Amino acid sequence: MQLLPESKRPAVKTILFFAAIVLIAFLPISSFLFFLKNDAFTNYFPPKFFMSESIHAGYLPLWNPYINFGFPQYGDMSGGYWSPITWIIASTVGYNAYIFTIETLFYIVLGGVGMFRLMSSWQLNKEVIIMGAVAYMCCGYIVGHLQHFNWLSGAAFLPWCFWSYQLMLQKFSGRQAVKTTLLLYMLVASAHPGIIISAGYFFVAYVVYHIFSNTGNSTIVFRLKSLLPSHAILIVLFLFLGAGMISGYLDLIPHFLRGEKISLRDSLLHPTNIQSWISALFPFATVKNELLFNNDIAVRNCYFSLTLLLFFILSLVNKKNSLQRFLLLAGFLFALIATGGFFKILAYQYVPFIGYVRLNGEFRIFAIFCFILAACLELNKYIQQKKSFSGAIQWIYYIIEVAVIAGIIFGLYKAFGSKESFIYKLQSITTQNDFSVKLKAFINAISFYDTFWMQGIIQLSLLWGIKWCLRFNNWPLLKKILIADMIIACLLNIPFTGVGKASVAQVQSLLNRSPRGIPLPVLTQIKNNVTGTPDEDSMIGDWSMYNKQIGTAQEVPYPIILKNMRAYFDKDAITHKENHLDKAFIYSEDSVAATIQLLSFSPQQMELTVQSNKATQLILQQNFYPHWYYSIGSDKKELNQYDINFMSVPIVKGETHLKISFEPTLIKYGMLLSFFTLLACCIWLFAGSFKRSSPS
Repeated sequence: MQLLPESKRPAVKTILFFAAIVLIAFLPISSFLFFLKNDAFTNYFPPKFFMSESIHAGYLPLWNPYINFGFPQYGDMSGGYWSPITWIIASTVGYNAYIFTIETLFYIVLGGVGMFRLMSSWQLNKEVIIMGAVAYMCCGYIVGHLQHFNWLSGAAFLPWCFWSYQLMLQKFSGRQAVKTTLLLYMLVASAHPGIIISAGYFFVAYVVYHIFSNTGNSTIVFRLKSLLPSHAILIVLFLFLGAGMISGYLDLIPHFLRGEKISLRDSLLHPTNIQSWISALFPFATVKNELLFNNDIAVRNCYFSLTLLLFFILSLVNKKNSLQRFLLLAGFLFALIATGGFFKILAYQYVPFIGYVRLNGEFRIFAIFCFILAACLELNKYIQQKKSFSGAIQWIYYIIEVAVIAGIIFGLYKAFGSKESFIYKLQSITTQNDFSVKLKAFINAISFYDTFWMQGIIQLSLLWGIKWCLRFNNWPLLKKILIADMIIACLLNIPFTGVGKASVAQVQSLLNRSPRGIPLPVLTQIKNNVTGTPDEDSMIGDWSMYNKQIGTAQEVPYPIILKNMRAYFDKDAITHKENHLDKAFIYSEDSVAATIQLLSFSPQQMELTVQSNKATQLILQQNFYPHWYYSIGSDKKELNQYDINFMSVPIVKGETHLKISFEPTLIKYGMLLSFFTLLACCIWLFAGSFKRSSPS
């Protein structure tokens, strides 16, 4: 397929159009009436919040002292630490509940614009391009993982990377190689590790497809050689651009509990199993019946519209071009790995790095991505060839229609035959006064059988509209039907998979209680640190991540788990833990002999004076980790490990003035190299764009 690098750049009105659809489809979130539930604010927001607070206080956020006795912030993949977008937001407006919600919606729109850019380069019909972009923005993966921030950001950059990588393979250009490297870096810096690993295999598979499907008189060896210049630039530039990120992750991995291959049993967790693919036709049905699906609700939804489902199936039975064959094969392979079980076991044993991916449902974004593109190519052929509504497309349509009608009958029969329907509980629901409580009661009252007949009626209405469009070749109306289809699917599923019952304003009111900036910690017993209520912790995570005091009595659930820290919180260490909780975050081993005055404090540096009447040790209750130093005068040494997990400094008799600092020198140099490489690339691309657009 010949690509057009300069075709149909998304205009501002197109971007605003996609933004408007996202605002409507995700209205419970975009209106701020409900907050993003579970992991969004308990795992992904805290590191961003800390970065923002640290930068605005004038400190470089290298070490986070607050979460579970501290960890190197630069090794955390959860918060998008190495993403320029994170740094721009943290350095300007700063992170709060509203900004975090807007950023989530931004990534959804970004993914849609990326699909528009990708399919525009394929010279597809404009209606088809918009349908594919909307289907991707509102697909079941996005709706299911609204709480998983770096799953969404990874999905956002996937179509952009595919678009740019295709262009780079088609014709060598240093400019295009730089652009591709930047986009791949954005994906790697923003995405969950599972998406990064999957993307690696996807693009390797595509370059193999490109080499062997490239027609012409050139040999395979010649084609390989022709790809060397662009890939050499890509690899070298990525190493420079990702110098900070690579050094940061390599620095953490030896100390990281999840830095090793997981067990086979753990690698089979939360698959998008076969029964979950019922969502391709009945997405609403996946919000109920835990026994049937036997997986997390977030990984079940695979919906990407009735229209594209119809043409996806048609692409399976019709003659396919080479790109469709690649997309379908790649999509099915990722779908099989996402199912877990036998296929994941094979991948775990024989495919490098797959054994590091814990949640198998993550793979399905590549399946949905490929299926949407294959379906759009098929729909485009259908429009171009001006086919009539007959033959294979008609048979596929009627099979889907019969399946939908069967679903309606099944749902009505079971819901009313067994009286397992929300209709029988309406009276008790309507007696509730508070709207959020009433809505929650209604959601809980909907049964698995209700979801079938409710979704079925919607699907049947949409199908009749699709049939009318196909018969009369009304593609603008078909586009509107698909948009309505995806909006309805989003709004039906979001209350179950995306939002909690509290509003964003309520979440922000909790966050407002956090002290501003990086205050001087109080030298009081750790067990006396302010804690939150269970309801508050369920919304925003443990309050120890926000109270700006160091130390916690219980391990806080958070993705970054240092080996020493886990050992400290183990049951075998309970006596050690109790002893430390009776002390401040920094204390003398002989508390009677010494007094401590904390003079200044930042996340990675503190200055203090110790007055002691005998030689002792100063204990710092921060996780033992490399790069920690203490200075007494001009003498600089590494901190010693103390007990299971903490650090110590030897103190002599008399007054000691010392400075304790976290100094990951290699990481800092890598960060500078990354920054200047990014700056140089952006300037070069901007200058090149200006030069190309200026009149000759």
